Amino acid sequence: MRRIILLIVFVLVAVVAASQSPKYPWQHGGTQCNETMTFCWYGAEDVSDAQVMAHGNRWIAQDKDEKPFEWITEVRCLKDSKLCILARNQQVMNGSQTNIDLYRIDEWTSFQIRAVSENDLPKGKECEIDTLILNRVEGSVSMLSTPGPAAASKACTGIMKPKTVVYKLEIGPPKF
Repeated sequence: MRRIILLIVFVLVAVVAASQSPKYPWQHGGTQCNETMTFCWYGAEDVSDAQVMAHGNRWIAQDKDEKPFEWITEVRCLKDSKLCILARNQQVMNGSQTNIDLYRIDEWTSFQIRAVSENDLPKGKECEIDTLILNRVEGSVSMLSTPGPAAASKACTGIMKPKTVVYKLEIGPPKF
């Protein structure tokens, strides 16, 4: 009888320990966040109001010809609102400027969020379309910038040369 009780206790301890071990490599301890609390994913299996938060200070392009964006950034996605909010602060001449961009969530799965930028331009007049991709497995945030419907127009080519670029947010605390 004693052996059976010890076996049951051993199995229960193993089950509890396994349930507290990180599911993803970036998770720290039994939390839904990384060690620096700069990437947290609270999924529907964890809480009733699923949301994701990420902080970083630099967007690095996969295309080495593109300069990184030195933006202190926070991204927060709210599943129930079908909305991601990207707040960024950047140096402008001798000061700084803060912008807030809204992204409409097109896809939210247990491993990925895909959200497309909202803007004030009439549909079809966009020079670029930005898409946020938050990856739960990697613990990462990427931005895919693609030419919009008006990319070849004089209004767009006079300002920039729209092309497809993937940027990845360096997840970490802000550097001031």
